[in-house]
Amino acid sequence: MQAIGRRIDSVENELERAVCERLYLSGRQRRQRWGLMLALGFKHTLRGVLFNWPLYLLALVVLLRPDGSVWLSLLLVPAVCVSLLILRRGIAEDYRRFLHRVLLKPGATRHILWPHD
Repeated sequence: MQAIGRRIDSVENELERAVCERLYLSGRQRRQRWGLMLALGFKHTLRGVLFNWPLYLLALVVLLRPDGSVWLSLLLVPAVCVSLLILRRGIAEDYRRFLHRVLLKPGATRHILWPHD
């Protein structure tokens, strides 16, 4: 966490916490968090596609074929929804772990997207 930034909740001094809060709400920090949220979304989406590509391919074939099985499509819709729910949860967990109430350092993007420890 030291390479990423400083968690605001861990600051004990009231004046220092107020300064950190103000910096956290600055435009630069907001843009950095917004870019990191997009990057985390892309990272998790790519990972989900790589792990679940047969599911998505089968769903695409069933939807594109006019004689596709109705029963198979009824089974694939919940499977794709569960996959999207897992994707959403992964992005939310990474957001809470890396970005929520964290004053980010300039090189935090590299450490968040490609952790080395």
